[in-house]
Amino acid sequence: MRFSLLCLMFGVVLSWGMPAFAQANDTVQTSDRVRVAFINPGYGDRGFWKDVRDTMQVAADQFGFDLFVFDSNRDQKKMIDSAQSAFDMNPPADYIIAVNEHQQGSRIVLEAEKRSIPVIMLLNGLTKQQKENIAQVTGDVSGLIFTLTPDNERAGFEIAQSLIDGVRLSHTGGLPRTICLLSIAGDRHTPASLQRLEGLDLALKQFPVLNEKRRLVANWSFEEAYRQTAAWIAGGQCLDAVWAANDDIALGAIAAIEQAGMTAGTDVFVGGLNWSEKGMQNVANGKMTMTHGGHFLAGAWVMVLLNDYIAGVEVLHDHPEISFRMEAVNQGNLAHFERIFGTRDWKNIDFSQFSLEHQTSGRDYYFGVEGLAHTLSKD
Repeated sequence: MRFSLLCLMFGVVLSWGMPAFAQANDTVQTSDRVRVAFINPGYGDRGFWKDVRDTMQVAADQFGFDLFVFDSNRDQKKMIDSAQSAFDMNPPADYIIAVNEHQQGSRIVLEAEKRSIPVIMLLNGLTKQQKENIAQVTGDVSGLIFTLTPDNERAGFEIAQSLIDGVRLSHTGGLPRTICLLSIAGDRHTPASLQRLEGLDLALKQFPVLNEKRRLVANWSFEEAYRQTAAWIAGGQCLDAVWAANDDIALGAIAAIEQAGMTAGTDVFVGGLNWSEKGMQNVANGKMTMTHGGHFLAGAWVMVLLNDYIAGVEVLHDHPEISFRMEAVNQGNLAHFERIFGTRDWKNIDFSQFSLEHQTSGRDYYFGVEGLAHTLSKD
């Protein structure tokens, strides 16, 4: 049975499924172009992962890569099928981009190692324990060539901080003694979810005014966030603020708050993350304190890094774990961000300008919003 040793190590009972190759751009052709397979844990036609996929495609086209995307629709079993389809490509992929969603990255790295296909981890890197477990099987983790992740901890902290600011501005006499906080996480295993909670925990220690009444998990879902928030309100629990791990969770909480006859942004303050269009709209109308994010641009940044890895840029080979900042969008800077990202027409951005391939040594990557604004201002 495939992965018998891996299943023993990780307690995994699922095996790699049959191909779902129709999800990808599956035309088989012989070419000298670099072939890249992206195992997308989310949907390809909507939401955050569509933005990741779209930015990745534009940058791949600019760098001359052939990109094949396998969508998993937020389904763990389908993600296993997607990975198998990526491994079954003919001709095979030169590189595989994977996300450690629900900590499934170990399986992908080990199977890719058997096929001598280098792996890149995007947005969710392997945990320390996963790396140690892989090293027990292969001797090292050299098959993982680099990792690109956002600063989720900082984002989690700033969402909490924005809730305090929202309450403060609404109370003319200053902050109340305590803020009754409901926290709703993404899931219990994905590194991004855990790191955002670490940021929340730092905020809880630094700001005693935040009184976390309950911590829930909504599996990144609007519906689950709505149901859990509605149940909390129906139970007569105090509620001044909701810390949400992403915009879908924030929007679900807002729907429950409004269904209960309260007003988001006045009675209860809600902060989220993803820079989704609906999230931006709710920041504009005052129902959300902020939407943190910009990390969907990692789809493009990973193509920049792959180009530079192939070109032998030293900084990437010497420092294979790259982190970048996300940015908070609130009412104060919303117009600025809308000017840059409002159309979501990524073809207007020349992502090659972020490459270090032809730059002098000693420079670091600057994957920031201001860099994008500078690029767009040249058009």
